[in-house]
Amino acid sequence: MLSGGYHYALKYKFIFMKLSFQYLFVLFIFIETALIAQEVIHINAKEFKDLLISEQGILLDVRTPEETSLGQINNASTLNFYGDSFEDKLKLIQKNKTVFVYCRSGGRSIKAAKLLLELGQHKVYNLKGGIGAWVKLGFQITEASTDVDENIKVLTSTEFKALIANDKLVLADFHTQWCVPCKKLVPIIEELEIELKQSTDFLRIDVDLSKALADSYEVLAVPTLLLFKNGEIVWRNTGLLSKEELKKTLLEFL
Repeated sequence: MLSGGYHYALKYKFIFMKLSFQYLFVLFIFIETALIAQEVIHINAKEFKDLLISEQGILLDVRTPEETSLGQINNASTLNFYGDSFEDKLKLIQKNKTVFVYCRSGGRSIKAAKLLLELGQHKVYNLKGGIGAWVKLGFQITEASTDVDENIKVLTSTEFKALIANDKLVLADFHTQWCVPCKKLVPIIEELEIELKQSTDFLRIDVDLSKALADSYEVLAVPTLLLFKNGEIVWRNTGLLSKEELKKTLLEFL
């Protein structure tokens, strides 16, 4: 006959083992779900087109400049898969955004999509068959944008600190030439530069050309806006925002 203490010990051991098994089962389901969520999602051209509209993510063309000059999907950011620092540039894409990636036929985009997930991207869609499948369905392509922001400054840390150390507000726009959200921000900056020229200075910094400067201010994605007052950061934002939103913020700090 079992003693009372031994009986209770067996009872609690059984309960503990049961709870441990349930915990491990839940943990397994969680890990499995997380792994599934981190797989590249391969979709056809029709699905790709529809999701571009509904999810409002970042469209990424990883073909060469020679290929993109023949046409690309509208509003695509361009990063040459074979170019220098390809992985470093992928790191600058906002991690909380869905990325839609494509190439000529799908080979490079699959590799780029997997790399994006490894770098912590939220969700990645790959266009099966590449831009060839897109064109085959009659979907429109445009000429690659060759616009260059002539106001870009390449600055050292010392030069930058000298420019932000004044009584006026200074808005520093950290961006890249290949980023479409960055390009959409250019006319907004240009308009505000005219409207607020008496109170605010504007600086446009190409992260690819001034990497050390961007690193010193922990610019991890583009576009990133930093607002300085008396040499100190008083506000920062990553991602595209409207002219009204940006102007309202600048006026609040005057």
